[in-house]
Amino acid sequence: MESPVNPYSTPAANLYASPPVSSGEAVAASTLAVLSATKPWVRFMSVLMWIGVVFMLLVAAGMGIFSTLGAAKSFPTGPLGGAQFIIFAAFYGVLAFVYIYPALKLWKYANRIGSLAASRSVIDLDAALNEQRSFWKFLGVMTIIMLSLYLVAIIGFVALGATAAMKSGAFSH
Repeated sequence: MESPVNPYSTPAANLYASPPVSSGEAVAASTLAVLSATKPWVRFMSVLMWIGVVFMLLVAAGMGIFSTLGAAKSFPTGPLGGAQFIIFAAFYGVLAFVYIYPALKLWKYANRIGSLAASRSVIDLDAALNEQRSFWKFLGVMTIIMLSLYLVAIIGFVALGATAAMKSGAFSH
């Protein structure tokens, strides 16, 4: 039962032209069904990301141990010799830590969907969608960073190729 409107209370403006939300509102059953159907897939992707993190850390540790024991000196075939194992170990270690944040956000999103299924509260829906928003924001920022790195690499390779062609006299007649 809703409480009656008090005619003597201070007026409030609704700037968003939407009905005021109370913590007691229930989420529609169709919305709950759709989100509940995505929960196993969200959890699955999160688990795969956590497994990827563990494998990347194991590879990084293995390469680090491999290079510090001196075994890498018997494989100096790369352009950096034995140091390439240390560089790759550091790369995989950093990559593993980059994957932790989205894996955590997906895990929390799945948990929030579970809380929403239990409570049907708009507050839990907001919490679930906020975890999803954080995941996609991170993915968007990482995509922008990767596209920027690709652009820098392409410009660098074109400049390197042009410099090498000019030094070799390919453009002189």
